[in-house]
Amino acid sequence: MKIRNLSMTLLLSAAIVSPGVAQDLTGTWEISTQGGRGGPQTSMLVLVQDGETLTGTMKFSLGGPGGRGGGAQELEVANGTVEDNSFSFTVTLSVQGNSFDLNYSGTVDGDEMSGTRGGPRGGGQPFTGQKQG
Repeated sequence: MKIRNLSMTLLLSAAIVSPGVAQDLTGTWEISTQGGRGGPQTSMLVLVQDGETLTGTMKFSLGGPGGRGGGAQELEVANGTVEDNSFSFTVTLSVQGNSFDLNYSGTVDGDEMSGTRGGPRGGGQPFTGQKQG
């Protein structure tokens, strides 16, 4: 009886001390952000989660009037982290010979994510994402 009570106490203690389980972000996500010129931007984000680490790629398109803006680019996900349902990562965008970081941070709930994208001009633009397939 004492051993059973001790086992139950240890199991309950482990459950209380353990951090929340991170949601798995592995997969393809369609990301929508309000563009700097008012139009929406859609990107395809492919993530691989390994514990609390995120890696992957983002296909990012800079349309712009008259075809200016650099076209589509495939960007590497860097500094990706996940903790519980929160995540963050950075991609580096190159435009007309200049490079700058876009910093994404947000939360995930099942097949949906939302958050803010920060860039070189400060502030942040809201984004939403929907897991594909």
